[in-house]
Amino acid sequence: MEMMFARTARNMLRIVMMIVILNICRETMADVDENETSIDYRFQNLTSFSTTDLPQDAASDIVYLSLRGNDLERIHNDLSQLPNLERLILSENPQLTFPFDGSPFLISRSLIDLDCESCDVKVIYSGSLRRLPLLETLRLPNNRIRMIGKRAFRHNPNMQVLDLRQNKLTTLPSTILVGLSKMKQLNFSDNRDLAPQKDQPFLESNSLKVLKCNNCGFSTTQVVTFSKLYNLKELHLAGNRLLVAPCLLPFPASLRKNPMKIITDCKRCMKRKFLPDNIK
Repeated sequence: MEMMFARTARNMLRIVMMIVILNICRETMADVDENETSIDYRFQNLTSFSTTDLPQDAASDIVYLSLRGNDLERIHNDLSQLPNLERLILSENPQLTFPFDGSPFLISRSLIDLDCESCDVKVIYSGSLRRLPLLETLRLPNNRIRMIGKRAFRHNPNMQVLDLRQNKLTTLPSTILVGLSKMKQLNFSDNRDLAPQKDQPFLESNSLKVLKCNNCGFSTTQVVTFSKLYNLKELHLAGNRLLVAPCLLPFPASLRKNPMKIITDCKRCMKRKFLPDNIK
């Protein structure tokens, strides 16, 4: 009887140890959901990544892939083996950047949403994104971007949301949004030295609805500054060094329904009749 109890106890101990080992393995490996559409490699201390690192039987079904919080220095740019990938998270890889030779950062015919917050991107070249034809949302806050090529987004006709907060931009090519007929929201806030060039439009767009430039380097604006933003509904300029109420769009009728959506530090000035009569 004692031998039977001892054997049972040993078996139970083996089972417990196996469960513990399985749990440890599950925590250190990528998390794959039941439908194998999402894979999560967050905080795995990865220094490189290729699609060959993924479970090959699941690759064609992957829709969401997260590589957040690793030490990636490079990533194999051809994602053609992930034909259904729509969202890719590369944030918090502090050494990851766009190729300096201007070649495509990624190649995918399915990617819609790309998140590269807190990486080491310094320049968006004209070729960096040209192999992402379906891209709709691009998030690049808290990088070190100091320059954007004139044709940086020319091959992304579906672009709708662009987040470039907290970078090192000082000037912009005014034509970077030309051809982006679906563009809705653009955020340049916390680029502390970003300001419009004298006697030049800041940006040109027929579709942009929301422009955020809070905590930038605006000290003054001219009528021409926003004159090419024909569909703009919201202009955020809080935290700038504006000394007088900003010159608004030359087509203020587009803001007539709710002019106070123009959010600036000059609201008091606006209330003191700095707004043109036809948009009060």
